[in-house]
Parts: sequence; structure tokens; C-alpha cells
Amino acid sequence: MISRYIKEITLEEIRRILIRKCSLIDRELIVWGPQKDKGADCYFFALAGTPPKAYGIYTFCAEQHSLYLYNGRGKLIKNYYLEKEIKFD
Repeated sequence: MISRYIKEITLEEIRRILIRKCSLIDRELIVWGPQKDKGADCYFFALAGTPPKAYGIYTFCAEQHSLYLYNGRGKLIKNYYLEKEIKFD
């Protein structure tokens, strides 16, 4: 797996990548935010479905922002290193 360095990515772009790679059916992207009270600094994404069809994890710290995308079986399909934070508003 080759890592890609990109400037930024949107939630819609993440949804499209997961659909193209794993689902082929238009699905909603569900986002769970970090539990700051428990010291967690990551977001979890899933394409809606039973079971969910694809997953993503976005981790961040002061200098590094990483996005990992997985298929429904847990195989890593893409990983990105981002220059800017993902905007969640």
C-alpha cells in the first residue's frame, strides 16, 4: 500500500472514495467524533449498511493528520497524510 500525501479532503470526497471502492450503491457516511473526555483524538467513519460496508479512521495531532480507509472485511484500501485538518461543520 502506497501512502498518498494530499493537502486536504472533504467528507463528501471520503464518502465517494468508500462508495467507489466498496459499495457501488449510494450510501450515507456516518461520522463518530472523538471522546475528548477519554483522551481519544480520532474520528471514525462508516458507510451505512448492515453490516457497515466500509470504514475510515482519521487521527490527528499537532503536526500530523492521517486518514485510513478500510473495506468491510478490514483490509486497508487507502491511506492519506493530510496537510490540513478535515472540516466537520
